[in-house]
Amino acid sequence: MEVIYADEFFLENLLVDYLLLVVTGRLAGVGAKRLRALAAAALGGAYALLVRLSGSALWDAWPIRILVGLLMVLMVFGASERIFRVALLFFGVSAAFAGAVMAGALMRGEGVSGASIGRVSLPALILAFAVFYALFSAVFSAVSRNRVKGGTAELAIAFRGKKVRVAALMDTGNSLRSVLTDLPVAVCSLEAVAPLLSREALYILRTTPDTADALVKLSEAGDYSFFPVPYRAVGVKSGMLPAFRPDSVTLGGRQLDVAVAVARSGVSDAQGYSAIVGV
Repeated sequence: MEVIYADEFFLENLLVDYLLLVVTGRLAGVGAKRLRALAAAALGGAYALLVRLSGSALWDAWPIRILVGLLMVLMVFGASERIFRVALLFFGVSAAFAGAVMAGALMRGEGVSGASIGRVSLPALILAFAVFYALFSAVFSAVSRNRVKGGTAELAIAFRGKKVRVAALMDTGNSLRSVLTDLPVAVCSLEAVAPLLSREALYILRTTPDTADALVKLSEAGDYSFFPVPYRAVGVKSGMLPAFRPDSVTLGGRQLDVAVAVARSGVSDAQGYSAIVGV
């Protein structure tokens, strides 16, 4: 008869779910807030423990699994127009990791029952994830470094102790510059940089369509990091975007000195990128 230590089993699943959520955020080009990821991972660990202890086929049914997975993704990344794409990515990353662990368990002669891992030790799980994450990071970094102009690359933005990574289109036609700072401007969707912003700033930018009004409200709230960036585009004779000066920006590993403008209407998420950078 198999003995299950509930606390150990819960912590194992919490750790794995947390790491998978972080990897999903990086691959999707959106930041995963650590506290949110930890809370979602705790939900995943509690669900796994419930399934294991109850022995009920109802709790282990695929619709319930998918529902719990969607809830975890919503807890970490919030509701947006691309949430289902992020959710599919999370399920794909989870399946890939589960397959790697199961293959390793079989090679070591450990038990695998059905679609679930038997008793795989915590050190073995950590080792499997370390290898999985190292391979993923190496491939992801190599792809980012070798993207050509006109393609996409990973844009990493650091601001106030936080960092996000987004997929950016490298556009030779983007010559937008900030009049106030005389810096080139990278344009990012609001949802892509949301993890960098305070809750109050994010609320103001989401609920105040007019940029001038939004900047006034931000200054009244004590946030003086935003400034206006005038622009023109197809169908827009003149417009203005709120922008901020990040602590650091890298594009495919290359350091950039740019301001970041926030596009609240999105930046072609359907095309697989959330930012536009001039090159």
